[in-house]
Amino acid sequence: MEPANKIEASIVIPSYDRMALLERTLRGCFGQTFSSGAFEIVIADNHPQQLARAVVERLQLETPIPILYTSNVAHGIAAIRNAGVKAARGRFIAFVDDDEEPQPGWLEALHSSLERTGADAAFGPKFPVFESGHAPDWDPEGWYYTCDFRLPRDGEIILFGRRRPRGKGLGTGNSMFRVETCFADREPFNVKMVNGEDTELFFRLLHGGARFVWTPEAIVREFIETSRTDFNYMRRRLMRSSQHYAISRVTTSKNPGVSRIKVAILGLGQVIVHGVLFILTGEFLDPKRVANRMGIAKGWGKLTYRHQIGFINNTA
Repeated sequence: MEPANKIEASIVIPSYDRMALLERTLRGCFGQTFSSGAFEIVIADNHPQQLARAVVERLQLETPIPILYTSNVAHGIAAIRNAGVKAARGRFIAFVDDDEEPQPGWLEALHSSLERTGADAAFGPKFPVFESGHAPDWDPEGWYYTCDFRLPRDGEIILFGRRRPRGKGLGTGNSMFRVETCFADREPFNVKMVNGEDTELFFRLLHGGARFVWTPEAIVREFIETSRTDFNYMRRRLMRSSQHYAISRVTTSKNPGVSRIKVAILGLGQVIVHGVLFILTGEFLDPKRVANRMGIAKGWGKLTYRHQIGFINNTA
């Protein structure tokens, strides 16, 4: 195993119970080239039966890349992300989710972007791979399952403005952080957050002067189970993401009262505007037209952030 001082980058993969998908993710990591030094993979297992341990032990025999295993059965994604950060030994930490497959050149692209720009974190696009072989009828291009800010290489990401497409939230899946400036606290994710712990971290980092950049060539492909292609699932997911945005903006603000008012005005405006358009455009007559229904969900999320939606049942 490589000495800790030789590890340049760590790939942290939070895991629970999707072992087949975890293997897909790991094999995508095995295919990475990295000219800047050694890298390692850290599996952070949140399952009480440590389901990922056997997968790690089996696949470690197939690669010289160090695979570290750590576990934390505390409830919540924040706790398991923190466990991964604690175990990682690299100067840079990349995150990829266990339903995502990094494409060739992914790790190199994120690291090169941070070295080139001196930024604190880099993010790349996520494109869907549907279990059914095709996108749902109500979203034929799979846009609601795509995360692509469509910014130029090394373009700066602004969470407080309009430098990203509407409806596209930033997440830790497909990201890399500079440990020295982002993870000085080895428990950076707020375990008090029901969900949205990554959004809250991003707001805190940006308020502290961190810079985020976009890396369009760092691509991952997310496996979308058929149960997640239901319109109501995605509507609730967007509403939940909007709640995360709202609570993170308020709780990290230097003036929470003012931020609370701004969030309420923004949410109410979205509900009213999209509600009117929903009627005027006749969207209510066509189940395949969803833009304004999604807009209403995002607005309602900002108005109801104090009552966060937790886990979303795929079959609901």
